[in-house]
Amino acid sequence: MSRQPRQDSQQKPAPGDKAPAASGSSENPPPDDNSGLPDSATASSAKPKPTKLPAFGFASDLLTEKTSTTDTAGSAAPIDAVWPDDGGAIFDFADTLSAAEKDEERRIAEARITTWISFDLAGETFALPVEPVREVLRIHNITRVPHAPHPIRGVTNLRGRVIPVIDLRRRVGLQEGEIDRLARIIIVASRGRLIGLLVDQVHHVMHLDLNLVQPPPDDVMTLQSDYISGVYHLGDELLLLLDVDRALTIRDEPPKAQISGAA
Repeated sequence: MSRQPRQDSQQKPAPGDKAPAASGSSENPPPDDNSGLPDSATASSAKPKPTKLPAFGFASDLLTEKTSTTDTAGSAAPIDAVWPDDGGAIFDFADTLSAAEKDEERRIAEARITTWISFDLAGETFALPVEPVREVLRIHNITRVPHAPHPIRGVTNLRGRVIPVIDLRRRVGLQEGEIDRLARIIIVASRGRLIGLLVDQVHHVMHLDLNLVQPPPDDVMTLQSDYISGVYHLGDELLLLLDVDRALTIRDEPPKAQISGAA
């Protein structure tokens, strides 16, 4: 039995026909992995180029140059950029706070702050600078001294040392008051001596700006009241500032009747 010649399962193409595509291949090239993404996503996935900085320069200049480059590329502008004035209430309020803060910082920088101790005399508030103040004492005993100068209330014992006590009420021309549990003696140093100042009540230590101190009115100043160095407005309260050395200096003796009446 004769064998028939084996014929291929695939027929040869006729002249003019295209050859079929090979198995596993496609007529169109495989799609790109990023072909389905938008252009912006494709751009963001690209590796950023490193910023080239000059070999030297100030950091502020380099950052300014970098910020201006970023703004050109479409990023957010710096906070200090110039914005159009649209009259928005929120931005106007923020500008007001910023201006007030700058004014306060400038005032603090220009202030001449000094420390004072405040006290009461017959319902009025006075203050002394803390530099000459050594201590504040509770009153235990004041011994009167015959024929002592008018403002002197007596003497007291400070750890074995006899200290003269000046009644500041008498010194500033006020009526002498009773010594109660709130009264204190302020020990000050003046001209190389320790002297006690009797006051009705000591308040607290405070800080005052010398730029805000006003001179006392000329029409109320006399030789006897030159111990007032200035006037300070502390809220609604008027604070009288005293000079220690002047307060302890008696220029003219008071009338004899006033001396006998105060004894």
